[in-house]
Amino acid sequence: MSKSPFMANRRQVIIGGLSAAFIAGCAPRNTRSVTETDVLVIGGGIAGISAALRLEAEGVNVQLIEADKQLGGRCFTLRTADGTFDCGASTVGPNYGNLLSYAYEADVPFIAPPGKEKFSYHINGQFVHPDAWEGSSANRLVGNERSILPEQLEFPILMRNNKIKDVTKWNSEEMLSYDVALDRYLKENGVSDEALRLIDLTSNTMGLDQTSALFQMREFAGIDTPKKGDKVREVYDASNGPAGFYNVKGGMLTMIERIATLLKTEPMLGDPVVAIDVEKDGASVTMASGKKIRAKSIICTVPYSVLRSIAITPAPTGPKKAAIDDALYTLTTHVFFIPTKPYWEDDGHPAGLVSDDVVERVMANHDENGKVSWLDVWMNGAAAAKLDTMPEKEMMAFVQARLEKMRPSMKGAIMPVGAYSWGQNEFVKGNKYIMRPGDARGMFPWLAEPYMDRLRFAGEHTRDYEAGLEAAATSGMREAMAYLDKFA
Repeated sequence: MSKSPFMANRRQVIIGGLSAAFIAGCAPRNTRSVTETDVLVIGGGIAGISAALRLEAEGVNVQLIEADKQLGGRCFTLRTADGTFDCGASTVGPNYGNLLSYAYEADVPFIAPPGKEKFSYHINGQFVHPDAWEGSSANRLVGNERSILPEQLEFPILMRNNKIKDVTKWNSEEMLSYDVALDRYLKENGVSDEALRLIDLTSNTMGLDQTSALFQMREFAGIDTPKKGDKVREVYDASNGPAGFYNVKGGMLTMIERIATLLKTEPMLGDPVVAIDVEKDGASVTMASGKKIRAKSIICTVPYSVLRSIAITPAPTGPKKAAIDDALYTLTTHVFFIPTKPYWEDDGHPAGLVSDDVVERVMANHDENGKVSWLDVWMNGAAAAKLDTMPEKEMMAFVQARLEKMRPSMKGAIMPVGAYSWGQNEFVKGNKYIMRPGDARGMFPWLAEPYMDRLRFAGEHTRDYEAGLEAAATSGMREAMAYLDKFA
């Protein structure tokens, strides 16, 4: 896979001096009825939009298709009368050059992350203040682990055992020996069973036993690691300001809406692709409405969790079929609350919570004035799968009851305002792609591999070593450049 879509290429993007005049509703669009175009882009997330914008900049006719009624993919903001809540990606990092180039052109309103409260703990049946954690009988960690707070375990332990020295060479033959189960790898390196159990609560995976150690090494090797005194930061921290990470005023969906105004042709929304036909000289899609569109090439950015339900003719075989059919995606479910009383003042503990209950984490988020304004109750893996069996109202009531049982000061002090499940979203079916043990060797080479030349693939699941939203943006540009080099 190419390390950068811009290296040694005559079509290198020039970033700088870009217009910020495009804001929602002010840019004229082509709204032609399309039955034939140069490139079809399937999927209206960052990867699809980036591919479409790059191609349009070179004069290519592009039609972007999004199954949902709005663009965004994993940049989804739940908008309610009580506030806006980011359910997926929530920050833009300092090294997101490709994404930032479009964001600045579209005048995206960035703000410094307001931050969040520290965590208290409900572990092994006890409610514990962070200052008391090291000496608490609820703390069953071993040796030096005891001084590490539960939400901080994963990052320093994995970084201490991270064999990746150059993230651009993460999948070298030498490194592939670490493509084993993460729990097994850490245990072999002296990590206690209790530490593994607590890491499993806060790790954004489907379980350490289902996660490649090499994959998680790659995830963390690409993250900047500023220090707080002598302690490496925990995974939820982010630097603020010019050298760090930013949020978007109004939520990440605002960024998508702004960037989408740069597209020359109106995206087609709310009409899912149900079939893709690939030929030697082109490709076509059939949509749920019966509409058919033909193109010279297709760039498909939808997750493989969704693509496997779209009929492809002729059907892929071998390793490509296995990659589409077997790619693993995490389940993540959020339930959002507004605090109606400062419950943390009543019990004297920080407003956040990490627990070994099915309700795993409570992120107590600040507003721009530094006050706790909303709670994000975040469940992954098996916990998310359990909640996903419930209707929304039942789910919110269940989570509220569990919180009030663990932390009685919350009773009558929190109001549910919404919920969101990535697993239940039929157009995504999961939060992010995770490599199982063995996938770095067996599946990774096939994730971005084109099919019959005319069907190409982008999206975070096809990335090499890039991180976060930049991975999606880079993958879209990578495939746009591949099309330009081959067909333009």
